[in-house]
Amino acid sequence: MNHEEAVTRTIGGTAYTISRHDVQAAAARLRPLHEGDLANRELYILVGAGLYYGPDLIAEVTGAPPIDGREAYDLLGKLGLKLFRWDWGNLKDTRNDPKP
Repeated sequence: MNHEEAVTRTIGGTAYTISRHDVQAAAARLRPLHEGDLANRELYILVGAGLYYGPDLIAEVTGAPPIDGREAYDLLGKLGLKLFRWDWGNLKDTRNDPKP
């Protein structure tokens, strides 16, 4: 599967270009999620060995207000990051799931 090197998205009226490297650098500055954090949100991104909430990563990269979880999930998926979903108490790898 081909992934984009960078994705440009308008957030709050400002266009941001976000690369995989930007997301990895943002993840290094944030605390990875722990088991107790998972039930509070639905869509997650794996960066290195840490699991993160997509809108938190995008906000860290851009400094913009957090975007919708689904939008962050789709944007980060275009960069080739591994996507996971909290599904009835289990973390599910969604790389091979069709888009809804």
